[in-house]
Amino acid sequence: MNGYAAFLKKELTENMKNYRFLILFAVFLIFGLASPFLAKFMPEILSAVAADMQMGSAPVALDAWEQFYKNISGVGFSAFIILFGSCMSSEYSKGTLVLLVTKGLPRRAVIFAKYTVAAILMTACYWAGFIATYCYTAYLWPGTMLSHVFTAAFYLWLIGFLYLSILLLGCVIFKQTFTSILFTGGIVAVISLLGIVDPLARFNPFLLTSKNVDLISGAASVSEFLMPTVISIAITIIGLWFATILFDGKQL
Repeated sequence: MNGYAAFLKKELTENMKNYRFLILFAVFLIFGLASPFLAKFMPEILSAVAADMQMGSAPVALDAWEQFYKNISGVGFSAFIILFGSCMSSEYSKGTLVLLVTKGLPRRAVIFAKYTVAAILMTACYWAGFIATYCYTAYLWPGTMLSHVFTAAFYLWLIGFLYLSILLLGCVIFKQTFTSILFTGGIVAVISLLGIVDPLARFNPFLLTSKNVDLISGAASVSEFLMPTVISIAITIIGLWFATILFDGKQL
């Protein structure tokens, strides 16, 4: 436990010094503020640029949330994966893990500490972006009441833990940053493709990233998210477990 706490402190300090947290925070905050802004004013901007363009219906608060989920599930989490894709490769190249492990640091403490820190930073950045969207949307569309706004955000947040678990597994298997990121993208693509198969579609964990707006609008119910949530948590735990087992036997 002492080894885990010490390595946890080291990881937190390092992620502050290398600006990884600040960059990720800025990305999520910018998209959090940009989502309502684009939803509200983009039709006017396009209309001003192209005078002959026909304006559709007036933008509503739901459009802001549609922008939020599109931006965060796409660019936001992609930035998260890219920034943390080097979380193990840098340790391999510097040789710091060899020194720490020979001094008695449990290998599992390394995996758990890295996962914990990345999860904490992802959580802080994600909810900062969500709060920015929530407050700016309330300002632009005062008095608008939408259901399940926080519930829909909770489901997307869970996917961040799944991405992190797969990424950490890739970082343990491969020593190169690019290969780890490619591995993560490959696993995500395979899981997504399984969602095309009708019997499996309603169980696919990435339903948590695609039906959030439907939940807010009332087109989907909370019960539809139950099994994808359970499966997402299960895959997250399995991925972290495999990462721990493989790292225990990995030559540093």
